[in-house]
Amino acid sequence: MKYDFLNIIGLMTGTSMDGIDISLVETNGIDLKRLNKNYFYEYSINTKAKLMDILKEDISFNLKRKKYLDEFITNEHYIALKDLNIVEMTDIIGFHGQTIYHNPTKKISIQLGDPKKLAKIFNKNVVFNFRSKDVELGGQGAPLAPIYHQFIIEKLNLKLPSCILNIGGVSNLTYWDGNSLIGFDTGPGNALMDNYMSFISDKYFDENGTLASKGTPNKTIIKKFLNHEFFNTHPPKSLDKNSFINFYDELIKYNYSDDDMMATLAELTVDTIVSSFRFLPKKVNSIIICGGGYRNTHLINRLKAKLNLEFFNEKQLGIDFDFIESELIAYLSARSIYNLPITFPSTTGVSKPLSGGKVYNYL
Repeated sequence: MKYDFLNIIGLMTGTSMDGIDISLVETNGIDLKRLNKNYFYEYSINTKAKLMDILKEDISFNLKRKKYLDEFITNEHYIALKDLNIVEMTDIIGFHGQTIYHNPTKKISIQLGDPKKLAKIFNKNVVFNFRSKDVELGGQGAPLAPIYHQFIIEKLNLKLPSCILNIGGVSNLTYWDGNSLIGFDTGPGNALMDNYMSFISDKYFDENGTLASKGTPNKTIIKKFLNHEFFNTHPPKSLDKNSFINFYDELIKYNYSDDDMMATLAELTVDTIVSSFRFLPKKVNSIIICGGGYRNTHLINRLKAKLNLEFFNEKQLGIDFDFIESELIAYLSARSIYNLPITFPSTTGVSKPLSGGKVYNYL
C-alpha cells in the first residue's frame, strides 16, 4: 500500500490543562516533515478553573452534562483555530480532546470533544477517539506517544538504547533499543505541583521550579510514596491525573512551609521517574525530556543529578519540545487513516498491535 503524505493539524490539550498545542505537519504516519507552523492557545483563567472543577465530577453516566462539556471543549478548539490560516492548507484535523478521566481497569477513558461538530465547522475530516479501542480490548489506552517517540529517536540517529520522557500532568517514558519498544506512565508529572501552586497563589505553576529550589524535600514522605503499589508494578501501566490525589490531600494537612512542600512534590516526580528505569531491559545512553516539565529548571537539574545519561536540548536537536505531543496527534491521525498500529502489547498491554482513532467525515 502507498502511504501518501498528508497535511495534518494535530491538536493536543494535555492533563496540565493549560491550553491547546497546535501543529501543522506533513506526515504519512511513517515519516513526518515539520513545517514550523506551531501555535499555542492558552486557556482563559475561567476555562482553566472550569476544567479543574470538571475533574471533580463523575459524568460517566450523565449524557446531558457530557454533551454540554463536549461542545464547550470543541468551541475552545474552534476559537483556537479560527484565525489561523493553516486550516485551509490541511487535509485532516487530528483532535485528541481533553482527558478528564482515565481508568483502564474499568475500561473507561474519557476525552471531551465533539469531532462531528469540529468536522462540520471547518469542512475537514477529523480523527478522534484514539484510546477507546485499545481500552475496550484490554489495553491501558496510554501512553499513545511511544510509536512517535521511536520515530524521533531513529530520525535523530540517537545512540541506542534511548528514551524520551514527557513530563506533563502525568509523566510517561518511552524506551527504544532498536528492537524493544516500551512505554508506560512513570508517576506524577506537574499535576501535584501545579495543584499546590494554585492552592497557595494565583499562579498555575512554579516557574523554573524557583519555589521548589528553595525548599528541602521530606525524605520520609517520599519513601512512603514510593511504596505505593503502582511504582512496584511492571509496565505496561498508566495513570489518571488524579490517581494520587488522596495522597496529596493528606500531604497538605501537614504544616510544611510552601517551599518545602514544593520541594517534596518536585522530588516525588523526580524519584518516581528515576525508579522507573529499573524496569528497562538495558542501560539507557541518552534521553530527551519534553512536556511542560522540561521548562522546570529545578526539576531537570534534579534529574540530571540522579540519572547518569546524556541529556539533549532543543538547540542541539532543532526541535521545539513544546509541540512534540501535537505533532504526535497528527502522526497518529495518519496512522489511523492508513490503518497502521498506534498501540502495542509492550506500550499499553493490548493483546496485539492495534490501530485506533476514528475518522469523522464532514459530509
